[in-house]
Amino acid sequence: MRRLLFLLLALSLTSCAPRLPSPPAPEPAAPPLTLLDHGRFRLWYDCQRGEPHRFAFTLWKDQGHLQRIDNFRIDRSLPEGCMGQFSAKAYSIPKGYHRGHLAANNHFDDDRAAMDASNLMSNIVPQLASHNSRTWYQTELLTECYRDLQPVTVIGGVVFGHAGAALDNDAFVTSHGIATPEVFWKVLLTEDDQGQPRVIAWWIPHQAGLGTDLDPYLRSVREIEALLGPDEAPIEVPEALKDQRPVQTWPIPAGCDRQ
Repeated sequence: MRRLLFLLLALSLTSCAPRLPSPPAPEPAAPPLTLLDHGRFRLWYDCQRGEPHRFAFTLWKDQGHLQRIDNFRIDRSLPEGCMGQFSAKAYSIPKGYHRGHLAANNHFDDDRAAMDASNLMSNIVPQLASHNSRTWYQTELLTECYRDLQPVTVIGGVVFGHAGAALDNDAFVTSHGIATPEVFWKVLLTEDDQGQPRVIAWWIPHQAGLGTDLDPYLRSVREIEALLGPDEAPIEVPEALKDQRPVQTWPIPAGCDRQ
């Protein structure tokens, strides 16, 4: 009898106990990225969403001054079933956006085929005009200057803000089939005058009016890896350099050929 009463009491207490909330569903894993090899530069591309995520290339001393031709065009070399932008026209509505290059066109001005490849829409994202022509351009200018001193490896990418519904700035999904990045990032790996390796990196929000001062956006490579999150591949620079973070952005060298 006592055992029966004890069991009834235990069942009663169990049924009255508050239920713990269910653990949140795990975030879906990031889709695998597809490597697009364009010869002089490589892209890591999200075929499910039709978005470039990362790029990499190495530059040596600038030997070319080919004229830029803006022959933007759809990338028809994408693998079967891989989504891409379905228009190469300018991002016109709303106004104020450029067709922004990830691998910069001018970096390949010794090679017409490479310049043409940089204008494929797989290498292009919607980019605010002032961000492209001032802030991001400053990273390209530094690359152009330092490649004349020592070879420079460039690794960079963009981050899209996929949080369920499209964000307010994703205005070109309908017209072109691509979202608008929230962040641009870039790493330059080279050597100093003594032949010692050095690295500089920036994490730049995609906002208008940032100007040309890159110092507020300096990060170490390890910090950028943390910001990208555990689903992203490591950034391929030597482990010993990943905590380097210059106090200031490198100065423009005297006599730099900006073309």
